[in-house]
Amino acid sequence: MELIDRSPQGLIDALCKRIEKLLTPSFWYPDERNENEYRTPTVYAQLLPVSLTSSPERDKSKDYPIVQVACTSGIISDFSEVSNGSNITIQIHFGGHSKDTDNQGWRIPMAMLWRTLQDLLSNTICNGYQLDTPIKWSPLGKNEPPYYHAFIETVWTGCPPALEFPIEDKVLHGIENQN
Repeated sequence: MELIDRSPQGLIDALCKRIEKLLTPSFWYPDERNENEYRTPTVYAQLLPVSLTSSPERDKSKDYPIVQVACTSGIISDFSEVSNGSNITIQIHFGGHSKDTDNQGWRIPMAMLWRTLQDLLSNTICNGYQLDTPIKWSPLGKNEPPYYHAFIETVWTGCPPALEFPIEDKVLHGIENQN
């Protein structure tokens, strides 16, 4: 039986799995990718690996497209088990690379952002937390071709962080006698 980890790490891991499954090769329309350059986005939890950031002479274009899911802050406003007293702010960064000279590479991270946003809005529960509004999103203005970026900032509300068994796996004794 798998536990639900309602900590920031558990929420980040659950969102990473969800985004990885969402942005498979079938996500891309044939006219939105160059078959020679297309790669499935790699999804990272919190920080990029040192190998992606350490060497300035390395060809970083091979690391793209990327998605980075990062916890930026949180608030615990109530310790009650039944209260929605905890908020976790998660930013999701999308990065794309395009060698095209028309500066339209911004469409790559925006396509990933928009597909992820549609998925989050269609199922607003993740790992025991409820997606809250408002949701901020933006193509980042400091795009430096051939690298382009966009981000979503989300707030997830739930009970204070804990480990728990999923509801569907629990047997609640005494309920069968209640009518």
